[in-house]
Amino acid sequence: MPQTARPHSRPLSQTKAAAHRVRGLDLDKPRPTAAGWALIMLYFGVPAMLIGALIDIVIQLASGECVGLWCWLFR
Repeated sequence: MPQTARPHSRPLSQTKAAAHRVRGLDLDKPRPTAAGWALIMLYFGVPAMLIGALIDIVIQLASGECVGLWCWLFR
């Protein structure tokens, strides 16, 4: 004869603790994924690089001397 599933009855103290669980599994704290870190770097890195490039161009136009990363890369 097949057995049927019965709902479990737990004491009140265990029910409060179980309310913080999802189907018996403890969930970790949320944290950024690899895609999240890539988007953060893109969001902050690209504008910082553009501002740095503009500063290099202004210094080059003002002094006539090439300084900065672009001059070092294209020599």
